[in-house]
Amino acid sequence: MPTLRERLSGPPLALGTWLAIDSTLSAETMGRAGFDAVLLDMQHGGITEATLLPMLQALDATGTPALVRVPWLDPSKIMRAADLGAAGVIVPMVNTAADAEAAVSAIRYPPRGIRSFGPVRRWYSAEGAAEPTLCIGMIETHEGLENLGAIAATPGLDGLLVGPVDLALSLGFELSLEMPGAVLNAVKMVAEACAAKGLICASVSFGLENASRQVECGVTFMTSGSDTMFMRRAADVDLAALRGLGGKPGDASA
Repeated sequence: MPTLRERLSGPPLALGTWLAIDSTLSAETMGRAGFDAVLLDMQHGGITEATLLPMLQALDATGTPALVRVPWLDPSKIMRAADLGAAGVIVPMVNTAADAEAAVSAIRYPPRGIRSFGPVRRWYSAEGAAEPTLCIGMIETHEGLENLGAIAATPGLDGLLVGPVDLALSLGFELSLEMPGAVLNAVKMVAEACAAKGLICASVSFGLENASRQVECGVTFMTSGSDTMFMRRAADVDLAALRGLGGKPGDASA
């Protein structure tokens, strides 16, 4: 059976989604949807350390691997997420090789890193962990792009995740969910750097056409939507259909 890193490195294309709601029910529901992995968002979502553990436990019950995006490059947060059972940790705003090295160091035990040993949930045998916690850094700034080669060459790094919106902002574009050509080119650069080093290349999609273009660039792990987005989208569609049953306001025939 392939490891999680192998599955997210493709082929075939691996698919994931984000969890922003701090609920075990949401985690269980999305964990059973069929994604190759789900990403718990502690940076921009409502998930806190208090709700992280039960959500990880709920996802364990579904058999779907959980990746945790920590709020920042904070070794204590990275180690905590790994100890509580994250299959991988996503670190935002990795801008330099030093940032990547710090992220890897927080996840790896000595002599490869500085992580303190505490087998809370990911059980270990005499041979060590059956599958090491993944370390994935985010490329989402102009500085990160400039240092892409050195970041990708960091020993112990498992993958890179493009943050398209923040990257667009860093490149001087206005806030938008549209992906400018310069960002798509950056996705291709990241994919090529990952392929050269045998890393997972992940990104965030904004619809089927956008996802297709990124896959053509070499993305191997594509995330789509989130629990909040899926809930709102389904509610909008259902509500619009039901509103039609009552006719338009002022319609005497309604």
